[in-house]
Amino acid sequence: MFSSRSILALCLCVAPACGTAATAGTDAAPTADAVTDDAALAGGDADAAATDALAVDAAADASAADAVADVPPADAPAPVDAVADVPPADVPPADVPAVDAAADVPDVAAKQITVFTILLENHSYTDIVGSANAPYINTLISQYGLATNYKDSGTHPSLPNYLYLISGNTQYPGVSDLDPTASVPLVVTFPVDKDNLGHQLQVAKVPWRSYQESMGTPCLLSAQGDYAPKHDPFLYFTDIQKDPGGLCAQTSVDYSLFPADLASGAYRYMWITPNMTDNGHNPPLDPVTSLKNCDAWLAKEVPKILASDAFKNGGVLFITWDEGEGVPLVNDIDRVPMIVVSANIVAPGFQSSKAYTHASYLATIEDLFGLPRLGDAAKADNLFEFWKP
Repeated sequence: MFSSRSILALCLCVAPACGTAATAGTDAAPTADAVTDDAALAGGDADAAATDALAVDAAADASAADAVADVPPADAPAPVDAVADVPPADVPPADVPAVDAAADVPDVAAKQITVFTILLENHSYTDIVGSANAPYINTLISQYGLATNYKDSGTHPSLPNYLYLISGNTQYPGVSDLDPTASVPLVVTFPVDKDNLGHQLQVAKVPWRSYQESMGTPCLLSAQGDYAPKHDPFLYFTDIQKDPGGLCAQTSVDYSLFPADLASGAYRYMWITPNMTDNGHNPPLDPVTSLKNCDAWLAKEVPKILASDAFKNGGVLFITWDEGEGVPLVNDIDRVPMIVVSANIVAPGFQSSKAYTHASYLATIEDLFGLPRLGDAAKADNLFEFWKP
């Protein structure tokens, strides 16, 4: 995506495209008729444009549905033919091995592992990797793993990418960010009654939580100070937000609860979203300062995770960005870093140029916990190549 700081550059070099480019700008305010923070520079008609654009896209998306598939990873071992009891002639029957259904799954998946995820905001791959403004991030890259050809969902702004990360579907056409209770006629009404990672984990009895810095009140459905609900995707699904047993308040909580939960080892999936300053979003017109803020927060918080028993006992940490930003035709606005942090990394500084997306993240989590793959995760490659066999 690209913000007003990049929109200005675009207008100077490709003036006729400015009106189109503005729709892919930095995160919009989380209301049904709001426009992105940066799109405000484009003029007073931005709200109407965003709503109209949503309605136009509605027909194209009306037939879309989440594809829930039990398709195993592409590299899973072929099933045994139960009818063929006779082994090859050159293999004595006594030596025929049993089929290992988890042969391609790293050892980390067989343990009671903890998966950590940190979602950051609005910086493209080339803004981060090798940047002097992100020394801690680049230290992690040099010590652990980096997917160098990893991309977001291709839909903007922020919210569709967050939803895609946990459901394999953007759930609506994007254009403008929305609150978890918003409704746009003929387009979408939140929360949506679709399957998602939170529900899958709940059904599988895998303890999990989403930690939101500056949220304050659990399951807060509206923006408050430096907190934005659009950065907590679990709030947007009916089986979580509307759960009669209070699941939302139990699972979407303030980040202040994270240290005690980390020490207890009680949760196996822990999603973390820093607040609007610490996640690299603000200040929206100063990408250098926002990246420095993000890097400083990581330098303070990530070592706590790496020092925990949960991480040391086969845990894994994923750090990525919701979407890139920039100017189309000038840089790849969808390419973002995916950093994989694990004591079982293939080699320090391991890098893969394999094509991955946010659907690959979801596929990885679902494969680690033995869950069915949702939406686009069904056809995505997981990130298992980053671990030792």
